[in-house]
Amino acid sequence: MSKRKKSANSGIDALLGFEFQRNCALYLLLDQYHRFSGREFFLSIEHHDDFLFCYRTDCRSNIEEVHSYQAKKLSGKVWAIDKRFSEIIAKMLEVGNDLRNDPAPKCQNYTHELTFISNSDIELKFTPNKQEKVDGKKEITILLNEQNCKRKYDSFPHEIKEKITKKVNGLCNKEEITFHKHELDNLHIQWVDFPRTKRAQKDCLVGLMRRKFPHVSDSFAAVELLLSLFREVEAIYNQGKVITLLDSSKRVEGDEIRKAIDVIETEQKTFKLWRDHSTELARRFRVPIGIQNNHENYIKNTFELLKDMMNNEHQIIKSFVRDNDYSMSYYSHEEMFEAYVSDIKSKNSINLNDIDIFFSTLCAFVEHHGKAL
Repeated sequence: MSKRKKSANSGIDALLGFEFQRNCALYLLLDQYHRFSGREFFLSIEHHDDFLFCYRTDCRSNIEEVHSYQAKKLSGKVWAIDKRFSEIIAKMLEVGNDLRNDPAPKCQNYTHELTFISNSDIELKFTPNKQEKVDGKKEITILLNEQNCKRKYDSFPHEIKEKITKKVNGLCNKEEITFHKHELDNLHIQWVDFPRTKRAQKDCLVGLMRRKFPHVSDSFAAVELLLSLFREVEAIYNQGKVITLLDSSKRVEGDEIRKAIDVIETEQKTFKLWRDHSTELARRFRVPIGIQNNHENYIKNTFELLKDMMNNEHQIIKSFVRDNDYSMSYYSHEEMFEAYVSDIKSKNSINLNDIDIFFSTLCAFVEHHGKAL
């Protein structure tokens, strides 16, 4: 049975303090999107840990690996091996144990990583006492920053590992909680190049979106769309305070993220196709100047209408375009879309005007046949 925790329900109470974690999750997603795009995964927020990426088999039946993150900021200071650091590590080790015991079906070779991540420098220092100095031991400092951004616990010098182990074990004894020492093998510590303020973080995410997806013209809107997916699940209370990976209400599915990015990319391709051929298309379909000047909103609204399964006329247009690729039959976009509109009107009873039929055809064409655009 899954474990009940007093802290299981972060929900609305944690919203004000979760901005950094949410933004950090999106930063990692965008920065490493090539790792995610080809795999079956979901993102859980405020569930087991601050956030985690869970990779599944292609059939979604078993979990292959989990990357769990405890994301913390530390204003104006440097992280050290102290009480606060030890509290975080102890919690992470408990998360590792909980993940291993989580009832969600796992592959035989299941693994997980536990990563403490921060945008503040992390200084892990061993200072020898007098006897240790006599024995020849010297001070050792491991600094995680832009020069050295991620290390696995196992890769640290023995003295650093021993100091962390003693500090965490001492804290667990004092607080009378279990020290899951075996989970230290899965521990990673990471510095991330991410600003400290909310506004600067948003600017960073927009810049990252622009670099990773250069064809997306409205990077700000794209970032807001993805963050909205995260906000929908982070405020949901864990059911009965039971934390389990089987709880779908605490997930943002990889399919949802990919779909959101596909929608963004499709809209941008449609904007570009219109702009590249707007002169002849606007003349042919007698598109008013007001619509030409506001074409992005018009196209976005058309995509929304095409998504509405109850909107019969738009569904007819979408199905017709999906089933008929005219791109190999015509030599200009003006001719191609003129043929689409003519055939759609002649073969169906459509009450929309030619402008609305054209824009619906334009959007449906890019969605279904626009991979090469």
